Amino acid sequence: MKISFTLLVVLVTSTIVVPFLIFILKGINSNAKKEIYKLTKQNNFKYDVKTIWNNKFIGISEDKNILTYIHIKEENKQFTNIKLSHFKTCDIAANYKIDKNKVRHLKQLDLKLTYNAPDKKDLIIRFFDADEAFMENYEMRRIEYWKTLISNNLNRTLINKKAA
Repeated sequence: MKISFTLLVVLVTSTIVVPFLIFILKGINSNAKKEIYKLTKQNNFKYDVKTIWNNKFIGISEDKNILTYIHIKEENKQFTNIKLSHFKTCDIAANYKIDKNKVRHLKQLDLKLTYNAPDKKDLIIRFFDADEAFMENYEMRRIEYWKTLISNNLNRTLINKKAA
């Protein structure tokens, strides 16, 4: 009796755990991570702070002057090196949609960098898009952290320019 009950528990547990692990492993796109590591090595920057999530990478170089953003999509790669000294402000732009039950869902979450020059269009870094991802993965915390980090670096750069 004990053996059959133990066998039943093991079978039920494995039927729940194994598919869950498969979904987790499929969700982690190792090819995208390999591509991100390859691109960052080609860049020849050492990153003081960096984050990898979904198929995206964002990092600030050790000298706190260059921001690198990489987004690996199936059809193309978006690779951007940004000099922080060219920007004056950093803001969060969130776009919500309201479904038929009057519930707000996050549709897009962007980091908007405003150039010092007024004739240049703002640079948008996409952190979350509901069309690409099925659900949020702490994107709001992540974008607030990066907004604070970038804003501190922009303020430090502005103070250095004024002092010079």
